[in-house]
Amino acid sequence: MTYHIARGGQQIGTFAEEEVRSGLAAGRFQNGDLCWTEGMADWQPVGSKFSAPVPSFSMPPPVSSVNPYAAPQSQVLSNLPGLTPASRGSRLGACLLDGLTGIIGIGIPIIVAIFFISEMEKSGSKDFPAGAIVGFVLAGLAFLGLTVWNIVLLTTRGQTLGKKWLGIRIVTFPDGQKPGFVKGFLMRSFVNGIIGQVVPFYGIIDPCFIFREDNRCVHDLLADTTVIEGQPPEE
Repeated sequence: MTYHIARGGQQIGTFAEEEVRSGLAAGRFQNGDLCWTEGMADWQPVGSKFSAPVPSFSMPPPVSSVNPYAAPQSQVLSNLPGLTPASRGSRLGACLLDGLTGIIGIGIPIIVAIFFISEMEKSGSKDFPAGAIVGFVLAGLAFLGLTVWNIVLLTTRGQTLGKKWLGIRIVTFPDGQKPGFVKGFLMRSFVNGIIGQVVPFYGIIDPCFIFREDNRCVHDLLADTTVIEGQPPEE
């Protein structure tokens, strides 16, 4: 079991029960620090929860209108409270940009190839036009290039091209780390795409989940990820 720990009006992190007990004994945590975990109605002093005396002077002073000890909400990244969930509009915009990139890079060469084939049929020629071959080759290279590029971006930055252009990124939920290949691409895109092929109306159901309080779609829940604002930190 893990506990959220708060001190002086600020959450300082999430720790396993054993860490809290040993930290309390070693002085890392104070009796007056507050703790909360799933199933608790409200925050409680660490000393009281873990059977240690709670000196009255160690309680944090009252705070004003905003209650920092409210139970963490689902849309809050508990370990990294400074991160802000991306808006629905920015996520939609990134998706549209990714689609537009594919249309331009892959669709235009295919249209050119179809044009040459159409001209061949009109002329009655039996020789497959070189322009059509070039068009299909360019479309294939564009598909391969965009796929590899996006996989690399998702693995290293948690972004597709569209997300990078709009300044949003994918992170693991709730710790806010880079998703890597498995969560960033394999679960969110590949596995999610397979589910979409076998589950009726999944393509509609998945994005509709963005209207949850935490803006997480089905593929986010599947991969334990969420999308936040900001570019990833440079390493």
